[in-house]
Amino acid sequence: MVAASRAKSSDRAAIVKKLLPAIKKQYKVVVPKHDRPVLETMLYAICLEDASVDEAELAFERLGKEFPDLNEIRVSSISEIERAFSGLSRAEWRAFHVRSVLQYVFEKSFAFEFESLRKKTLELAQKQLAKIKQLSSFVRNYTLQSVIGAHQIPLDESMSRTLIWLGLVPPNQDSEQMGETLKAVIRKAEVPLFCFSIRCLATDKLVRDFFDPAKHPAPSEGHDGAAVTERLADLYKAATAKPKPKPVAAKTVETKAPVKPPAKAPAKAAPPPAAAAPKKKAPAKTVPVKKVAKKAR
Repeated sequence: MVAASRAKSSDRAAIVKKLLPAIKKQYKVVVPKHDRPVLETMLYAICLEDASVDEAELAFERLGKEFPDLNEIRVSSISEIERAFSGLSRAEWRAFHVRSVLQYVFEKSFAFEFESLRKKTLELAQKQLAKIKQLSSFVRNYTLQSVIGAHQIPLDESMSRTLIWLGLVPPNQDSEQMGETLKAVIRKAEVPLFCFSIRCLATDKLVRDFFDPAKHPAPSEGHDGAAVTERLADLYKAATAKPKPKPVAAKTVETKAPVKPPAKAPAKAAPPPAAAAPKKKAPAKTVPVKKVAKKAR
């Protein structure tokens, strides 16, 4: 691992130059193109935070199918909206933030229209979004980057943890500070490709647990970004390696003295056969005496 001073002076641009082709090759990266209205872009960003693009697309689509219009979402309960985020982390949190955004916009103009944000300068747009207290920094920066093309790098928690593991940012910064650190090496035109590539890696179910600091704490001085491609290759090998079966201890066979079979008891003599009962003689047949009629003398 590199020391903290060396980590700060390392060439992050060179690291990114090696990193992006490796990720693009692994995930066949193609940046999705969206042209949504401002309000829908904000709702989509809530779906996207700490989720893969496929998961976000599915949740956003379900949100439109579950409710006939945006006003129906605004007046629904959190538990009803939460169904659209089934399978995603923090479903209740997402439902609350979606409803909060819709309530703010509707109460401001009595309509679900927020296109005026496109015409504002970055400073005014930031102030406008800051008034929506329930917006995370990721949703704000994603909206600013997508809608007005600001040089913002929207980072959620899963992306931030991955960037720490890659050695691109120090572990003692929050997502806003990380974004500012990376703006020096990521050009504005490259932000969508960079963010999408990092998201592919950060949400890969095969390796994402390796970025969790609770399971794999980062060293205080940070990871070595210079060896990022080698570390990625080792990561995929470790993630796909089949666990070796535990050796089974050989069973020790105890030798026991042969057990003599118990002596057989002498066979009992069979009881003498019972004397046959004497046969009864059949009674002699009596011949009926025919009466002879007396002759008349």
